[in-house]
Amino acid sequence: MRRAGSGRTDRDGPTPDAGAMDTTDEERGTAAEGSGDPAAGGHVRALDGMRAVAVLLVLLFHLRFPGFSAGFLGVDIFFVLSGFLITSLLLTELDRTGRLSLPEFWARRARRLLPALVVLLLVVASVTWLQGTFTERASVRGDLLATTGYVANWHFINTSSYFADIGVDSPLEHTWSLAIEEQFYLLWPLVVFGVALLWKRQPRAGVGTVAVLGSAISAGLLWLLWSPGSVERAYMGTDARIFEPLVGAAGAALVATPSVRRWLTRWGGVVLGCGILGLVSGILLIDASPSSYYFGGALLVAIATLSIVGPLWLGRGGVLSDVLGWSPIAWIGVVSYGAYLWHWPLTVWLGARQETGGGLLVRRLGVIALTFGIAAISYHAIEHPIRRWRFGSRATTGARSRRARQRRATLIAIPVSLLAVACISVAATRVPDIPSSVPSMMLVGDSVPLQLSVAMDRALTDRGWRLASATFGACAVTGETLARPDGLPIDKVDVCTEQIVRAQDRLVREVDPDVVLWWDRWSLANFLTPGGDFIRSGTARFWDLRRRGLRLAVDRLASRGATVVFVATEPPGQAVTGGRCTDTECPWWLRFQIDHYADITTRWNAIIQHFAERHPGHSRFVSVTDVICATDVAPCDDRIDGVPARPDGTHYKRTGEDLVIETLLRELAPVMGRSSTTPA
Repeated sequence: MRRAGSGRTDRDGPTPDAGAMDTTDEERGTAAEGSGDPAAGGHVRALDGMRAVAVLLVLLFHLRFPGFSAGFLGVDIFFVLSGFLITSLLLTELDRTGRLSLPEFWARRARRLLPALVVLLLVVASVTWLQGTFTERASVRGDLLATTGYVANWHFINTSSYFADIGVDSPLEHTWSLAIEEQFYLLWPLVVFGVALLWKRQPRAGVGTVAVLGSAISAGLLWLLWSPGSVERAYMGTDARIFEPLVGAAGAALVATPSVRRWLTRWGGVVLGCGILGLVSGILLIDASPSSYYFGGALLVAIATLSIVGPLWLGRGGVLSDVLGWSPIAWIGVVSYGAYLWHWPLTVWLGARQETGGGLLVRRLGVIALTFGIAAISYHAIEHPIRRWRFGSRATTGARSRRARQRRATLIAIPVSLLAVACISVAATRVPDIPSSVPSMMLVGDSVPLQLSVAMDRALTDRGWRLASATFGACAVTGETLARPDGLPIDKVDVCTEQIVRAQDRLVREVDPDVVLWWDRWSLANFLTPGGDFIRSGTARFWDLRRRGLRLAVDRLASRGATVVFVATEPPGQAVTGGRCTDTECPWWLRFQIDHYADITTRWNAIIQHFAERHPGHSRFVSVTDVICATDVAPCDDRIDGVPARPDGTHYKRTGEDLVIETLLRELAPVMGRSSTTPA
């Protein structure tokens, strides 16, 4: 990872998740090991060890190793490191030269981060082109383009869930944090530049003040934007997560102040001990109560991380510095950027996220081995050579001229390379049009059919059909603004009210489906009318508006002659009581489905069944409940040979996925046989 030093303009700071995991030879400097004084030009190997701990936490969390359910906090550690080291670099440059060279800074960041990311994106595009179903291609295209533009966090807020299995796993979902990091790299130097102009005599104090105020506002937004059962807006939003780099930035401004540095040098051991205690306490607290992360837990982790980084930076880490600076641990930190980039797509491609299954441990260990093997190759073959590259020979050009040419070449290469990646991504993920002679099915509904879409795509392809999907997690097919029990809208307002109906209508026009499969449970939720009235689920007005919305939606979906097939909403599985829904915490939506299966869910099923019976020309009703559930209660017993068909109580996996698709296709056979040109 980078750290500020004297004299060298090539030194950088870190990137969390992305860049907070790297260290360059230039950044190691020549001072005695362990010196973190920016004036000394030293390299702090213990911070490499901190990066190693952080990336291992994230890796083990994603691989679902027991005991690491709070491993996502490794991202928080990276963010704090990033803010601290980048700000130290900027303040050092201000102290040394009295100015900031923003183009030089951005060029260094691009040389450090972009090449390895470009390689990853090209590999993901190639794998999708070679092996992806049409459904996967359509899904990954948006992921590739959002990652290329460093806006993946805003993209994934509306298309995925970081903590729950609600859809198709994207091999690029982890790049949401790279997007936040790059946005920080773009904007924070501009803020520091502006502060330096306003506080010419005390830029450190100005930078520290802005960082503290910004982190306080951002941490407050994390609290306010959090919604039970739908955490993505708070967890992935730049505005709600930028407080962690800003906490690091505030710490860098403090440590750069001579009086604070002297105090920290004297009391560094005590501060370090408090930081370790705070970090461990934060991990235990959040592990026991995940919602506490949003109500101060994340801020506690950030401050605790800073309390560890500061003493390590100044060489006051004692035994901890020795442990974290041990060569094998420090090496993991050196290649941590590549490890972060590659661990998640490898996890997805090797199916290592399953909770049970044959060869699972082997797959997980294989992911770890491949991750660090590829990370080492990436570092030595791509990242390090490009970062060390010099434009022109030393014999024919001066240092300043060579750096200027290198900067110009890098800044020109950025848009060229990103445009090339975007074009290749679009070409690799192209979905061929569906010929009129090929029958097609369109899925509409929530995260349950969304997660089944890839497997359903393969099953239908084997039968000579094509699949199109207009499924959206946490949205009703009818497109209302859904609301929580307190009357506030859930996070995905724009998606549910605008995108979902547009996507359905577009696919009806373009695909002209023979069958539309309607399967969602969010039709049961409270919602808001266009006028803002709160409609509570189960009330007389709720049922009147639901029936009206049902008729209008069917008219749209069947406007070109499709048969709309309703799938009955089944009860949650028993696994909800041992996982997402405990005695102390249960997302309101899960609790609603459990408490109201016998009245609201069963009544909705009766309504759509009655509708299908009254309109047999263009609608059907099917149910998988009797096959999936041994009991018709909520939660129901959905075990297959002792293994839950839905490991989280809602979404089908492995044997459950196979069984539910087999059941659906059997139930759909009369409708598909009527439309199909190929025997089912």
